[in-house]
Amino acid sequence: MNRFNGQTALVTGGASGIGEATVKRLTAEGANVMIADYNLKVAENLAEQLLAKGYQAKAIYYNATEIESGTEAVAKTIEWKGNLDCLVNNVGGSDLKRDLAVGELDMNYFEEVFHLNLKSMLATIRAALPAMTSKGKGSIVNVASISGFMGDFRGTLYGMSKAGVINLTRYVATQYGHSGIRCNGVAPNLVLTPAAIRNLPDTIQKIFLKYNTVPYLGDAADIAATIAFLASDDARYISGQTIIADGGMGCHNPTIADILSLAGK
Repeated sequence: MNRFNGQTALVTGGASGIGEATVKRLTAEGANVMIADYNLKVAENLAEQLLAKGYQAKAIYYNATEIESGTEAVAKTIEWKGNLDCLVNNVGGSDLKRDLAVGELDMNYFEEVFHLNLKSMLATIRAALPAMTSKGKGSIVNVASISGFMGDFRGTLYGMSKAGVINLTRYVATQYGHSGIRCNGVAPNLVLTPAAIRNLPDTIQKIFLKYNTVPYLGDAADIAATIAFLASDDARYISGQTIIADGGMGCHNPTIADILSLAGK
């Protein structure tokens, strides 16, 4: 497929994990992709690999904790190819040693988490809107999380901020749809990125797998495929939606796996 021939995309956090997989998917489908990442060296290495394959990619430094960095990333992308057709907001995270249960979390950590996960997306979207509205077309895809839809024993601030991403997606779609701009999101559950594999022992991975309705855990390419679909004209009639990509974990009664185990099935 070449759904993005002649189009230019900006992917934040594009040097690794879901971002890297998204960059590879979009370039393989013909897009010119700006890789914006805090780890500039890794981003540059990825761009070089893609250029060697005949794809169009460029790397720039991006710090999601600085509003100006997001504005600059958009400006440099437009300067590079003269336009911006697709924005993928992928940066996010939380320190789970500080982001605990409500009664235990570090309140001084609130602004940092919300800036990284939500305000940074608001900044790049605001910067991208003039270019997209002037041409009457554009696609924005925000990477949220299943944590934005359900609770957990920790990661309170992360979940709250990702819920904000989901509603930001709705607001952008509502306010700028008549200008030809679509805004959607994807909410992954556990994805076996290199970082997840390093940090999660097999026992934890098996627990997640136990509650999936599909017999496997997803990888970054699965999420990249969803992002590419939402960004493309194949999804031209979809806007304001956040697609849950969780292997079916959230679609069923969570007691089923244990009840079937008791029944010997």
